[in-house]
Amino acid sequence: MGLIPESVIDEILLKADIESVVGRYVSLSRKGGNLWGLCPFHHEKTASFSVNPSKGIYKCFGCNKGGNAIRFIMDIEHLSYPEAIRFLGGIYGVDVPDTRESSAGENEREKTKRVKSLLNEAAKFYYMQFNDPDVGIPAQAYARKRALDKNTLDHFGIGYSPDSWDALRNYLAGKGYTEDEMEVSGIFKRSEKTGKLFDLFRGRLMFPIFDSFGNIIAFGGRSLGNEMPKYINSPDSLVYNKQNHLYALNFAKKEQSKQLIVVEGYMDAIAMHKAGFRNTVAALGTSFTDSQLKLCARYCEEVVFFFDADGAGQKAAIRAIKMMLAYLTKLSGINIRIKIAKVPDGKDPDEFIREKGAEKFADVVKNALYVEEYLLDRAYHDNYDDVKGIDKGRYQDDICLYGSWVPDEIKRSTMANEAAKVLGANPAAVLNRMNSLAESVDARENLMQAREIARQKAEDLKSRNIAPEESVNEPAEAEPAEEPNGEPENVYSVVDTATDDEIKLFAYAISLGPSLADPKFVALEDVLRPDDFTGDSMKALVKTFLNVFDAKKGVSFARMSDFFRRATINGMASEDVMLRECDKADAANNVSVKRDYYLGYLYKIRIVRVNEIEESLITRRMYASSQDERNELDAKLVRLSEYKAKMRKKLEEL
Repeated sequence: MGLIPESVIDEILLKADIESVVGRYVSLSRKGGNLWGLCPFHHEKTASFSVNPSKGIYKCFGCNKGGNAIRFIMDIEHLSYPEAIRFLGGIYGVDVPDTRESSAGENEREKTKRVKSLLNEAAKFYYMQFNDPDVGIPAQAYARKRALDKNTLDHFGIGYSPDSWDALRNYLAGKGYTEDEMEVSGIFKRSEKTGKLFDLFRGRLMFPIFDSFGNIIAFGGRSLGNEMPKYINSPDSLVYNKQNHLYALNFAKKEQSKQLIVVEGYMDAIAMHKAGFRNTVAALGTSFTDSQLKLCARYCEEVVFFFDADGAGQKAAIRAIKMMLAYLTKLSGINIRIKIAKVPDGKDPDEFIREKGAEKFADVVKNALYVEEYLLDRAYHDNYDDVKGIDKGRYQDDICLYGSWVPDEIKRSTMANEAAKVLGANPAAVLNRMNSLAESVDARENLMQAREIARQKAEDLKSRNIAPEESVNEPAEAEPAEEPNGEPENVYSVVDTATDDEIKLFAYAISLGPSLADPKFVALEDVLRPDDFTGDSMKALVKTFLNVFDAKKGVSFARMSDFFRRATINGMASEDVMLRECDKADAANNVSVKRDYYLGYLYKIRIVRVNEIEESLITRRMYASSQDERNELDAKLVRLSEYKAKMRKKLEEL
């Protein structure tokens, strides 16, 4: 199936103004700069559905649905992305090339059916490879080491992907599947160098991923040794969207338990089922999402979460809690209790069960803390030092922020009372601070962002050895290897931190529109690059922005909305973060003023980056083993110094 040209999508978003599109379905009234009405996606009595005409987007603060005009039609008319584009094209007179065959709907259904059949056949292949007495030896040895018996292996359909670039491709081709069907299945990649399709999973223990009805829709693959990343997961595909599914839910729902246990990995979920905790599911290589919480609510009244005990796991816990509490506050009709469990001694559930047994683990589940209790505990221990005691300033910031997330006034008051004992403060003062943050989105998000950045810097300083040298003038982006010595991998852990200057820089770049592409207005060397940003999320968003940038029109916020929906920035929805900053940037009506703000943030960021690289090079010079190496590092330091002086001069001239 062909793709609809980007130019057609841009034309539709330009002509199909969000106000008229939504106005066909919702009665809107103006309040301030936005339009408001009752949400068409959930029942409500007070309008929480907002339309921003200048940005071309809508957002419901009740059920959290949002996006551009195309997304609205997809949701309201239950259409696919191409169908929604054609729907709007017909209304607004945009000619959409027909990339479908005449019976497009039937062809799409047939293609989906074929891909599901292909995935089922792939699972059979992996299963046969695992059980092959010769090919499956590495996987069988690993399974024995992890105490996976045959009943468990068969129950979950676990297999093995042989260490070959084309074993699965050749097998499926022999079964009559086409390369087009293989490519959209999500378990193959196409080499940019050779154009050939190759197996995504190689030399890994394979976990079929089922939807809630028991259909195979994707796979996860675990390395059998210390190869990184430990897990590769199928990307979103024709039949799979990871944020809408949970691993082992097809089994867990059969227990009809009022409680679901959510763990982070496939092996944890399998170990739990094996030990008798068959009401366990696992997230799918991504942060837990509101869609997954809603999915849990269909089957239970209480969710117990297990997060990894390391820093990344605990950071994920805080972000998930923030998301879930915000979601439960906004969406009526979902009543679910949330608990957080901690495995003693920093072990994961699988390891603890193997060492201590199922009975002891049952106590861990039983002793899980309600979310407000966990936040109290977390705020204290995050800011306590055995020698210095509690850092009251940091503790106050954390506990007031956490308390502001809790919608229940009684629970928030209880948190304030407990926090006041630690702070030696009046409980009413603590509660007032929590309430103040709860009422101010900007204050709450700014505090969250500041704490995230402070923590990230502290972790960087603590764990830093010798930082890798990176180019100042060229982006240093890691591309997946596609040769036999490399391995195309999904990014398993995404760094989404961003500084305030980075967020503002990106906002002004969007707001500048086509002026950003005018070399007389913004020099080519002053166009932002992914390498100007530190976090993976911002790098990916900027790379996308540059890829879809139109020299005549720039990139509208509505166009970026589709990409913002897929990422977070500092633990927050990137669309929300960028919407606030773009609104501020758009307030500067004079394009020259916008340009100067943009350049100011760019130069400051590049100066900071140079300082970081200089520190790394100076450290390396201290331990250089030869005079030639020291001379080479000195030359690089001179070039960096000259570049930094140039940036400072530009900054002073603004």
